[in-house]
Amino acid sequence: MTLLKKYLIKTFFYLFLFFLFSLLNFSLFNYTIKNIKLTNKSYNNKNEVNKQNNLDYNKNKFAIIKRNDCPICGLFSYFIIYLGCINKYIISGFIPIIDLESFPNIFNKLNASLISKNPWEFFFNQPFGYTLNDVKKKAKNIQFFICNYVPYRPDENIYFNSILIDYWNRISNAYIPIKNEILIEANNITNRLFKKSKNVLGIFIRGTDYITLKPKGHPIQPTPQIVINDIKEYNKKNNYDYYFISTEDDNIREIFIKEFENKLKYLIYKKNINYNFRSKNYLLYNENILGNLEYSKIYLLNMIILANCIDIISSRTSGAIGIFIFKNGFRYSKVYNLGYY
Repeated sequence: MTLLKKYLIKTFFYLFLFFLFSLLNFSLFNYTIKNIKLTNKSYNNKNEVNKQNNLDYNKNKFAIIKRNDCPICGLFSYFIIYLGCINKYIISGFIPIIDLESFPNIFNKLNASLISKNPWEFFFNQPFGYTLNDVKKKAKNIQFFICNYVPYRPDENIYFNSILIDYWNRISNAYIPIKNEILIEANNITNRLFKKSKNVLGIFIRGTDYITLKPKGHPIQPTPQIVINDIKEYNKKNNYDYYFISTEDDNIREIFIKEFENKLKYLIYKKNINYNFRSKNYLLYNENILGNLEYSKIYLLNMIILANCIDIISSRTSGAIGIFIFKNGFRYSKVYNLGYY
């Protein structure tokens, strides 16, 4: 057999595998979307849900899901893992319930009184409107799962893949709906900052512990000057009315304020961070519990407002993945791929 024939056979074999893999993914996608349409209808019909609550608690299979491998992880690290876990257990026939209560995490580590409450429900509604407390008290068929890792979840492949973005956007909207009061607050802030303008460039730049600590395996972050240069290039084409920047680093924000002055909009975190020191602590870790909840709420508000922008320039973090899921399609986007620390 000639080398050319061997090459052709090998090429067709890999094309076949790629086609088979794509077909399986497409089937899974369609299956999940069908389930989402059904559950959206049930979730939105609150009266019908209330009528059937007693029956549901007795009949349905509940999966209480928790992640207990990262006591210092932030909100969107949990969001990404739990989104994949919810997808997994719904396909397996369970009603998933997110547990952010029964293990140490940044929201309850320093305050024992919060251990009896589920911090997840401060930010998001549970799938189908159940609460962790009600399921524990009323449900007859409960199984508990540790879900520290799930292979099929949102990751950095999402940034430029519209099919993946749409897939996880639908699942997020159906099964991890943001609390309505937080959405209303984000909408009011957006209107106040941008004065109904839609021509806004979002800027998401992580500083703090990433730049100072350079944690191994985490994405390398761009310098402020790199981002400023790209903003100016984008503005030449689009003449933005405003820029909205989200950063928890005082130093970085001040650099952008000096550069763009009144055109720059931002939210002030309750406790901003200045990492001019060496520490193994991650963001939020040493704040008190109320600070953690409020800080993470402001962080979530930032992500929602960024998703309301028409274009975005972003570093790579778990929060950035959340922004792209919330938005489901920016007009223009730039995500820095500079490797890993």
